[in-house]
Amino acid sequence: MNDLKVLSRILSVALAVTFLFAFGGAFIPGTAGQWSGTACIAVLIAAPVLRVAWLVVDWTRIGDLRFSLLGSTLLMILAISGVIAFVR
Repeated sequence: MNDLKVLSRILSVALAVTFLFAFGGAFIPGTAGQWSGTACIAVLIAAPVLRVAWLVVDWTRIGDLRFSLLGSTLLMILAISGVIAFVR
């Protein structure tokens, strides 16, 4: 259960960082504001991916192969779609 507390803490920090980046993107003019907005989107994408990856490792460790396989499939679909988007 300690692992879930660590994950919860990481996601709480990601929430605060996302808010700060969004605030900066909305109110800071110029290039710095654009970078802040871009960082906000990056954190919004990375946080759920990190959560799924964390849970896949947890599920694999405890032996729940069904959820581990489903989570791994989701991560694989995300990776493939990212590659397709990058190539196009």
